[in-house]
Amino acid sequence: MKVAALDLGTNSFLCLIVEGDKTGIKKVLSDQVRIVRLGQGVDKSGLFKPEALVRARECLTDFKKEINKIGVDSILAMATSAARDVKNAEELFQIGSDLQIPIEIIPGSAEARITFAGATEGELSGDRNVVVVDVGGGSTEFILGNSKKIHFSKSLDIGAVRLTEKFITTNPILKHERDLTEAHVDAQLDTIVANLNSQPFDKIIAVAGTPSTLAAAMLGGFDAQKVHGYLLSQDVLRKWCDLFVQTSVEDRIKKYQLEPGRADVIFAGATILHRFLLKTNRPEMMVSTKGVRYGVALEALSRII
Repeated sequence: MKVAALDLGTNSFLCLIVEGDKTGIKKVLSDQVRIVRLGQGVDKSGLFKPEALVRARECLTDFKKEINKIGVDSILAMATSAARDVKNAEELFQIGSDLQIPIEIIPGSAEARITFAGATEGELSGDRNVVVVDVGGGSTEFILGNSKKIHFSKSLDIGAVRLTEKFITTNPILKHERDLTEAHVDAQLDTIVANLNSQPFDKIIAVAGTPSTLAAAMLGGFDAQKVHGYLLSQDVLRKWCDLFVQTSVEDRIKKYQLEPGRADVIFAGATILHRFLLKTNRPEMMVSTKGVRYGVALEALSRII
């Protein structure tokens, strides 16, 4: 069976088309990502902006062309933080309806399971615990578990876009704005560190655009095989945060090949990862190129009769 799994995030939309069955994913047929910035201004206005919805429609139209070209048995699109926070979410659902792409908001009860399953697909064995850190645009998910059980999960409102809109007014970044960002992230992390340290875990797996972008910058370009499994250390993350504080968005794009829709929020995303390693006293985290879209694909496959 072929399914199309869409992850409609605050900053990025992703479309994964796979072949598989109820036992799992057998083959990846297409994997696309587009920075849409759906969550533009949502933290302040509580609404999707018209221009953000235009970008969403354009992106989903392109995704649908790829879906139609390959031909699938099922389509499942799931939205997370941004769609939960807005008063005009029905406008996004209407776009999906127009394009015959059914959109669901991931229920809180299922979000941890779907995110963890996607991020750890092919990585888990036995009872060995891992922590998944999924840095989104609006929120960041922290999940502790293994192949049999999720011990703890929490979504914190410290996404890369949300933090940037809240604290950062200029690039290069002012010292007091960096201090405010770090203090806010630390305060949020303090609410979950004890829960995460309640169980021993072998490694931290970081997913989504921020860790993948940093790994690609270290490698001199994005190569999925090299990015997947790349280790980001405390020292490396601190150096990137220091560097982003001192550079303009234009320099980040030119010197480090960051995407325009990622370059302006990368400091906040890197800060979340760096402060998390500091708070948990861990030396490094592993980058995974997988994530929610893989969990959505597994969910879609499980629903096929």
